[in-house]
Amino acid sequence: MYGIEWEALEMIRTVVPVGLATVLTAAGVMHFIWAFSPWPMKDTVTFTKTIGGTDDGVMPSAASAMMVGLALFGGAVLTLMVNESIPSIGPDWLRLVGMYGLAGVLLARGVGGYFMNSGAAAEFQRWNSVLYSPLCVALGVLGGMVAVAASRRY
Repeated sequence: MYGIEWEALEMIRTVVPVGLATVLTAAGVMHFIWAFSPWPMKDTVTFTKTIGGTDDGVMPSAASAMMVGLALFGGAVLTLMVNESIPSIGPDWLRLVGMYGLAGVLLARGVGGYFMNSGAAAEFQRWNSVLYSPLCVALGVLGGMVAVAASRRY
């Protein structure tokens, strides 16, 4: 019995934080790309219908896309600091509060994302329901796991 518990805890301590940080970093990179390009979509109208939820073809401002990208990078770094994978700055309690906050924001985007479907472009509704919101919920759960595991260490 203790072997199973230890294996689960070890996975939370190793695989979960690295996986979470990797996905947050990838999402951050995408937001930086979107500050300057509609890639991987062919044009801005397709981008806004699929990713932005509108039919107008007006891309989000570069500044807002980069702010989201920086927040995602920050979440990745915070995850690795809380997990003690990289050197930490600041007090333990503040990093822990930040980790719980990250988990809460991701969960809120995931659950709240379904309410974003009302009035949004059909392509966005489909992708939001199948990928964006479920991904945010999953990342929020992983963030919560990292936070709880760190709470037990501190």
